[in-house]
Amino acid sequence: MTTLFRNGRIFTAESERPFVEAIVIEDGRIAFAGAEHDAIQLAGPETEIVDLAGRMLMPGMHDAHTHLLLSGLKYLYETRLPAHAGPSQIVAALKAHSPEVGGDTCCTWHVGGEVFPPSITGEPALTRSHLDEAYPDDPVYLYDYSIHHGVANSRALALAGIEDGDEFGHGGVYVHNEDGRLTGELIEEASWKVLRQIPDRPAEEYLRAVRWAVAMCHRFGITSVQEASASEQALHAYAALDAADELNLHVAAHLVWRAEGFGMASREHLDELLADHARWTSPYVDPGFVKIWIDGAPLPPTPTHATLQADGRVDESWLLVPQQELASTIARFDAEGRSVKIHCAGEGAVRVCLDALEQVRAVNGAGVIHEVAHAGFVSESDFPRFAALDVTAEMSPALWHVPEYGLSAAFHFQRMLEHGARMTIGSDWIITPDPNLLPGVQGAIQHGTFPISRQQALEAVTRVGAEAVGRADERGTLTAGKRADMVLLDRDLFAVAEDEIGMARVLETFVGGKRVYRRDEDE
Repeated sequence: MTTLFRNGRIFTAESERPFVEAIVIEDGRIAFAGAEHDAIQLAGPETEIVDLAGRMLMPGMHDAHTHLLLSGLKYLYETRLPAHAGPSQIVAALKAHSPEVGGDTCCTWHVGGEVFPPSITGEPALTRSHLDEAYPDDPVYLYDYSIHHGVANSRALALAGIEDGDEFGHGGVYVHNEDGRLTGELIEEASWKVLRQIPDRPAEEYLRAVRWAVAMCHRFGITSVQEASASEQALHAYAALDAADELNLHVAAHLVWRAEGFGMASREHLDELLADHARWTSPYVDPGFVKIWIDGAPLPPTPTHATLQADGRVDESWLLVPQQELASTIARFDAEGRSVKIHCAGEGAVRVCLDALEQVRAVNGAGVIHEVAHAGFVSESDFPRFAALDVTAEMSPALWHVPEYGLSAAFHFQRMLEHGARMTIGSDWIITPDPNLLPGVQGAIQHGTFPISRQQALEAVTRVGAEAVGRADERGTLTAGKRADMVLLDRDLFAVAEDEIGMARVLETFVGGKRVYRRDEDE
């Protein structure tokens, strides 16, 4: 079947030719993009002609950082706590929710989030004593609002073998009170032992969670993603959906190195998964990517990002992977042709990451694209190094426009582009309430100190995303020969006021020419 789209704003995301009058789709690919007169001549008598009526057609959006399975579990199965809730509200919310994860015959786990610090709630900090009173026998684990830390009750700590007086060491903290007793607060890697005790869910629950998350991506015009924590549970779900022709979402699956919490498995099993990654390849899934965390999160009450000291040296207090180990690990994957996304929340982590990548380039040479994930806090001297080392600056989470997060001075979009960096934008969904990229696009355009143009922002979530995962030959622009991955919006983002960009609604989403989403009038 042949379809011709005309009479609207058609944004190609090609730098040299960003707009065309019409495009023609045949057999799931773009047959023509250019002048309307030529398109009509090319189209045959059986061609369906779609009148865009002034609306905007653009390439499908690429989310450069998301967590599909974890987001699906969060919203379908885990207890959602009231925003900024204190201990009593948290316990009440847990009691109102049915049990979630069945363990052995002794207990059922209760998992949820998010817990906010006293500086935000104005309430006392949640501790295990609050949870123990309500749940003396069942284990409880609640994520904090950064997802990097959490609070566990006594039963969960006991199952994990964590006792009063235990110290975690570098990379995490078992928080104790003034009497030396565990509060239940677990910082960074200190949460792993508890997380590894939470039983696996039935496979059908993982499948339902991923199916729902994929549908949410389609709802917001996302046709390709970088899954930033591809666990085996997620890979099984992707494989099942793809085999049933239900996935319809390009997934660059970043398999987890070492991080047992995000990877949902032991370090040994994560290594096995990385070694056997090719078995998970399918029409829509590319498992040839790796994810490494080298610091934590820059949020109170316990910021765990690696910063730079006044003299320019890296504060290694929260550096989770030493530079030499990082360099040797990346070099191994680089030699295999595998792209690595490195979580860097602080300026110090970015410096260590770029130094390690410089070592890798010196030994292996160029050719494989690697990424600094988040890239919100970067030292002035490090901006030019992104382009020099061919490293993608992946900007996430898409919260720079939200005043409550205090990120308005970070995320130097314009500075990155001025220095020639390849820059993508990710939602970091699980932190954000949904994967909608358009409010973040508006925020980048309206950034108070380093704004970018509409075209630059939209290229970051289309063409540049495809380039970052090595798929620019297949998608990312509305160019003849490429897949017809497209989004129809309810307004022309180049004609409306900047304040309206984030309010745009996706009317239809197409993947390979197939409509995978159509907005209902009631939405």
